[in-house]
Amino acid sequence: MLRDRTVAFICLFLTALVWSTPITLFNTEFEGVDNDRMEWSCPRPILSPSPDVVDLDALRVELLDTAQGTVKSEHPQCRLLNPTQLVLGLLSLAGAIWKGRIWWLSTADARAEKKFARLHAKTSGKAKGMLD
Repeated sequence: MLRDRTVAFICLFLTALVWSTPITLFNTEFEGVDNDRMEWSCPRPILSPSPDVVDLDALRVELLDTAQGTVKSEHPQCRLLNPTQLVLGLLSLAGAIWKGRIWWLSTADARAEKKFARLHAKTSGKAKGMLD
């Protein structure tokens, strides 16, 4: 069984990972586009939540103009994938906040006892000040 703080940190890690890692592996076929000559990419979801639409006709013309080599372009599906990644990151962040709050509330008594012990550890039991 995982502790609440462990689950909260895992959720925070997943949020950072989902929001900062762009998808780079695509296996979709488009008519007139040779995937062997294409280098598909997507922008980071947190920096570009709604990327521009990719014009496949302009991409086909660019492939015809460059006889050799690869052509770099954003993938047409990035427009749908980036908002999906943002929503997944928000769900993971909500889970981290929820589990972190549960952990914080469950350890409140222990923190209060430590604070009380720390405040009263150095007293001698004798009255000080005007009560002497």
